[in-house]
Amino acid sequence: MSSETSDNAKEQETSMKNNNSSPAQDYVNNLLSEGAKVTCDDVSEGFRYHTALPPYYDEEEFKRLVYSLKLTQKFFYKHIFSFFFSKCLGLVSVLSIPSILKILIFTKMSGSEMTSYRRYLSTIFHMMIWYDSDFEPGSKLWRSIAEVRSLHNSASNRSCTAGLSRITQKDMALTQFGFMGFALVRSKMLGIHESSDNEWKAFLHLWRVIGYLMGIEERFNLCNGTVDEVRERCNILVEQIFRPNIERKDEDFINMSRYMINGLYSINIFIRFETVMCFLHILSQSDSSDRKMQSTHYPLDASQQSNLNFLVTVLSMLRWTWFRVFENYSHMLTLWIVKVFPIIAMYQFGITNARVRILSKNKSD
Repeated sequence: MSSETSDNAKEQETSMKNNNSSPAQDYVNNLLSEGAKVTCDDVSEGFRYHTALPPYYDEEEFKRLVYSLKLTQKFFYKHIFSFFFSKCLGLVSVLSIPSILKILIFTKMSGSEMTSYRRYLSTIFHMMIWYDSDFEPGSKLWRSIAEVRSLHNSASNRSCTAGLSRITQKDMALTQFGFMGFALVRSKMLGIHESSDNEWKAFLHLWRVIGYLMGIEERFNLCNGTVDEVRERCNILVEQIFRPNIERKDEDFINMSRYMINGLYSINIFIRFETVMCFLHILSQSDSSDRKMQSTHYPLDASQQSNLNFLVTVLSMLRWTWFRVFENYSHMLTLWIVKVFPIIAMYQFGITNARVRILSKNKSD
């Protein structure tokens, strides 16, 4: 049995042991079994045809999409610091998935602090476009989606040629979780307070359509459902998939996570690798902000524990509007500096490597 088949079998076995026959559990079981067999690249029909808005979109649905985008933009900027940190944690957790990790290692796009910096900063720039631009064919958002699809497709084909697996629907849905999952199921612990059901509904609607345009079939699309349905699916994924893989502490997972977190030092100089891994493990165990901030799997020394306490204090203070506004503006200023004059990255990686551009055919963007 190949290691890839073995990894899938372990995931399916873990899921089946926790099977409560709920719709959310059925989704997870189907994702791990069928989703691991269906590709998400140009050899699949769905990927080739998912280049326009979903076929069920009529004029009213498009108006709803536009409304969702505007509401999501307000929601995102209202909690931009928390959303960015949650996505950072989500993307680290995605690195724990063996099938995804193998492809990332093969592409050599995240195998050092410098390459991780460039890869994940470009991901951030693309994501900012998805939140900011018009959802129409030919728009900046549309070109961004096309560029990311092309990168995924190239990585999938190269991986297959080298004898590894292609990117699957399961891989894409778990990556989709990385961008929205923790924010939804651990919102209070991440400093997202006073959020309404309509805001989450709009947020998930946006990510459902982005998932569709990335080639995710509707039956595997994590955000296809009500807020409660998606929240239940995400909780099951955390409990049955992400937490066990995070606790395994696979050497490649630890190394790639270290590259990513250290590579993004220029965006947040206060976050340490050990702190993030410990907090991620705590986050994967409970949605209670009252639990003790310690992890037996990722123990910290006194200095690192102090850093974790500082992080938790900052997140808890985000319930105060004045502090949240201050943190949000500070974070937006940091993003602007990183885009225009990334001085810390220049010191770390050199002037040429520090400057990251996307939408290569449109340098002015």
